[in-house]
Amino acid sequence: MSNNKQLPEISFVIPCYNEAQRLEPGFSAAMEFFVHRLGPRFEIILVNDGSTDETATVLKEVQSKLSDIPIRIIEYWPNRGKGFAVKTGILAAQGQKIVQSDADFSVDLEEAIKFIEKLDEYDLVIGSKKHEATQSLRHQSVARRFLGKGFTQLTNLWLGINFSDITCGLKAFRQEAAKEIFSQQRLKRWAYDAEILFLATKKGYKILELPVRWHHVEGSKVMPFLDIIRSFKELLAIRWYHCR
Repeated sequence: MSNNKQLPEISFVIPCYNEAQRLEPGFSAAMEFFVHRLGPRFEIILVNDGSTDETATVLKEVQSKLSDIPIRIIEYWPNRGKGFAVKTGILAAQGQKIVQSDADFSVDLEEAIKFIEKLDEYDLVIGSKKHEATQSLRHQSVARRFLGKGFTQLTNLWLGINFSDITCGLKAFRQEAAKEIFSQQRLKRWAYDAEILFLATKKGYKILELPVRWHHVEGSKVMPFLDIIRSFKELLAIRWYHCR
């Protein structure tokens, strides 16, 4: 009899930075939902991006508590940025379909199931909080919505792409597309979303943008004005890295 362990069909990659105060009980509830809907077909990859609070302890506690679910923890110090964390998790993923989700699960979990199903037809499926069919149960502040819209418009213009929402925290990939795109991704922080969509478009992958049902969760690590300035600089870097 073969001793080879069966590989998961689906990998969920969740970057974590200082999430000790808001990871639970949402994480455990999400795992119960996925077990109910997907059975034993999935794995979870939690990437601790150099957290300075008790995130490492909380991750180990949920791994122990949910021992019947394949949960892998990848951690390193110091903090390297969300783009680096997502890349690390995706390159480690074993599933044929890979889902990237934020740790706050602000997007309705049912949306992740829709994204997984659409990967039978598309290489990438990305969420949009700006789509006319999007359902927002709790909105972000006016300032954050304004800055986000401005960043999206500038990104589309500068990179020659066309998406209504660049930074939505739910994205899904076929494995071969994910591995190729993220192996070439260079940006370590917030503008990595723009970089991967630019690379996917440039390589001709089929991309579907779907509206999502979501609610704003307090505790984001984004500092709107400072990170917008940083992201503008990173947009310049995308051209430098990939258009020479």
